[in-house]
Amino acid sequence: MSADINARLAGLPGFPVLTGQRVRLRGPCAQDIDDVFALFSHADVMRYWSSAPMRVRMQAEGKVEEMLDGFARRDSLNWLVAHRRDDRAIGSCTLYRFDARHRRAEIGYALHPDWWARGLATEAVALALDWGFHRLGLHRIEADIDPRNEASRRLLGGLGFRREGLLRQRFLVDGSASDSEIFGLLASDRQRS
Repeated sequence: MSADINARLAGLPGFPVLTGQRVRLRGPCAQDIDDVFALFSHADVMRYWSSAPMRVRMQAEGKVEEMLDGFARRDSLNWLVAHRRDDRAIGSCTLYRFDARHRRAEIGYALHPDWWARGLATEAVALALDWGFHRLGLHRIEADIDPRNEASRRLLGGLGFRREGLLRQRFLVDGSASDSEIFGLLASDRQRS
C-alpha cells in the first residue's frame, strides 16, 4: 500500500483542484503573491503559528516558490484556499510530511481574518481530508496546534479529530517558547462522521 501512495503522488499531473460549495483548493500562481503576503503577514493569523509573520513581500514570493517546489518533489500539497465567487486566495490548506509506509500525513491550514467565523476553514480542511483519505489512501492524518488556539481546536473536533497529547515548548518563535497540542484522525473516524 505504501508504494500506492507514492505512485499516486507521483502520478498527479498538477495540483488537484478540490471544489466545495464556497471554496476551492487549488495550486498557487504568481498572481497570488499579494494575497499570500496578506495572509502570512497578518498578526492575527500568525499568532499561533510556528513562525513569525512575514515582513516583506519577497517572503511571499518565496512561499509561493516553496509551495510549487513541494508539489514538484511530491512531499507536500500546499493548496491555496480560494473563494469560489472570484477565485481570490483567502487562505491555505496543506497536506505534508507524507509517510507512505504508515499511510500517514499531517495537515495545516490558515484563513485570513476577513473570512473567519463563516465555516470556510472547516469546508477547506474537510475537502483536503476527504481527498487524502479517499484519493491518496491515507490511514491517518495528524494536526498540531498551539493549545491557546480555541478556534482551531473547535475546527478539528468538529471534523472528528481526537486530542492525543501535548508537546511542551516545541516551538521557539521570536524568542518565545510555545507548546504544541497533537490531534489525530483515522480514516475510520472520518467515515463515521
